[in-house]
Amino acid sequence: MTFHDPLVRAFEEASIDPATFHHREHLYVAWCYLRALPLEEALARFVHHLRALTVALGAPGKFHATITWLYVVLLDQAMERSPGASFDELLAENPALLDHREGALLLHYDRGQLDSPEARRRFVLPTRS
Repeated sequence: MTFHDPLVRAFEEASIDPATFHHREHLYVAWCYLRALPLEEALARFVHHLRALTVALGAPGKFHATITWLYVVLLDQAMERSPGASFDELLAENPALLDHREGALLLHYDRGQLDSPEARRRFVLPTRS
């Protein structure tokens, strides 16, 4: 599948300017994927291209598997609750998605678990329910 959105294309080509690719833009790309693909395919595609992007930018250590998976899954859940919502509407209804430092993260994980090398390297299940 080819995406025509310029941000998604730049993400997949690893040509994105890191100075303009913040948490909201990560969510937007994931939202584009989730609109077009089943969760499993969207997640695999997003993880693949995000890893490639961090390598291309010379910062592979910035990739955090658990945080990435969590936000894609939470975004998918929000989309299921609000089918047809625009990206901006979805974020307005789910403001915790925008807080990438704490927000949704700390509802599910404690900081120590998120800071672990294992959580960065691969997805780990949450310690909080």
